Amino acid sequence: MTNPKSKSAAYWEEHLKSWEAGAYYKEGRHNANWWDRLSSVFRGDAMYVRMNTALELLAPHVKGTTVLDVGCASGRFVFQLINAGAQKVYGTDISNEILELAKSRSIELGVQDKTDFSVMDVVQPNSPLPQVDVVTALGVIEYFDAKDMSAFLGNLRTKYFLLDFPDHGRKKEFPTWVLRQVYIRVNRLPGVYLYSLDEFAKIAEPLGFSNLRVIEKNNFYYVTNLPA
Repeated sequence: MTNPKSKSAAYWEEHLKSWEAGAYYKEGRHNANWWDRLSSVFRGDAMYVRMNTALELLAPHVKGTTVLDVGCASGRFVFQLINAGAQKVYGTDISNEILELAKSRSIELGVQDKTDFSVMDVVQPNSPLPQVDVVTALGVIEYFDAKDMSAFLGNLRTKYFLLDFPDHGRKKEFPTWVLRQVYIRVNRLPGVYLYSLDEFAKIAEPLGFSNLRVIEKNNFYYVTNLPA
């Protein structure tokens, strides 16, 4: 019997395509719904900054490696990791529709042999994630409560990760944080969970992830155990 989708997976399966069109508005805001178009006005180029900053932090570590990008959507970050020298990049998300778009783009870019996309609800127990050198996730783990976070980290088959981190400091961002709370409630988005490093470490360390640290750069936070 197939496990029911988690609340976050069920939400994003329906809303992911519109959200991505709004978040990366330079290419596709016209395909976003009203709320996501409005959000792009306040968000500006923040999602581009988040992605480019993550790539800058990962670049010294990914050449010749295998990487899993969780929550890859249409593969935007996957293709940047390939360009940064990754040998193979796996992408997983909850929407089959958007992953078909990622597969099409990989063919257009001629990197289909270096990419592999699959539908996965990563907080389900025993999700068959690939063995890789590094795991990345941008805008993903903030939707995981402690139980889902533990399941997600327990499913990872890697030694290292760099994850966009839902730090408590985001509550200080005004008016962005207030506007986001309005968005969450109007769109009935399952909760956003903020963690301190200590709270995250209490979940991650029993699962084998140590030497954790948070990097703050360009107004974004990332948690990682990659070598400094």
